[in-house]
Amino acid sequence: MSVIEIKNLTKRYEIEGNSVVALQDINLSIEAGEIYGIIGMSGAGKSTLVRSINYLEKPTEGSVLIDGVNLTGLKERELRRMRSRIGMIFQSFHLLEQRSVLGNVCFPLELAGVKKKEARERARELLSMVRLQDKETAYPAQLSGGQKQRVAIARALATNPRILLCDEATSALDPQTTTAILNLLKEIHEALGITIVIITHQMSVVTSICDKVAIIDGGKLAESGRVKEIFAKPRSDAAKELISGEISSYLSANGFRHTEEQT
Repeated sequence: MSVIEIKNLTKRYEIEGNSVVALQDINLSIEAGEIYGIIGMSGAGKSTLVRSINYLEKPTEGSVLIDGVNLTGLKERELRRMRSRIGMIFQSFHLLEQRSVLGNVCFPLELAGVKKKEARERARELLSMVRLQDKETAYPAQLSGGQKQRVAIARALATNPRILLCDEATSALDPQTTTAILNLLKEIHEALGITIVIITHQMSVVTSICDKVAIIDGGKLAESGRVKEIFAKPRSDAAKELISGEISSYLSANGFRHTEEQT
């Protein structure tokens, strides 16, 4: 069953009297429990797309459905309720510097009206899940980049979302820390069965964690499908360009024979 359906989505911005198309006629279906990658070069429109999923960006045309509910036309209160099903983590972490680690994870629970004791218990469970239980009294300035992202992940999971959106969540991290964060996301996926959507420009992220991938090029959907299939035979120029640096090692690792015709 599709947990996210994007139908004929177009997003235009009016800038100094000119209409700029960020996304054009995007159609995607993401099934419950998938780890789905959305990849493209800088400026391709992928971050606009992920922000459209939770309606932080409202489409100019088209629609987004979450669990079959069309977000178009929802009142603000109803939209907030739908957003509680969607957690989100960012490249820049977005932690509250004046709050401790525990306080950061408690924050969305406080906004939801959860009692303080219950919120702290839930936050400690999540900090244990991301292996930061010994950092609950620390503040963001005292943490490494990888630790900050773990706090952000715990906070995003606080309200038990069905969907976790990751917008370039590993782009600011070194390769070793990136691998650790991706392994953590895999563990969370296995433990909770949560649907994860990963926005990235890093093909290594897609190949290491994603089941399916959509390639965005110039605001349009170049192609989409299972990662193995696209790597085995990319059809679009955008896909060929993005994967050219990694295709040989990936195909070899997954039992495919690489030929010149595939590039």
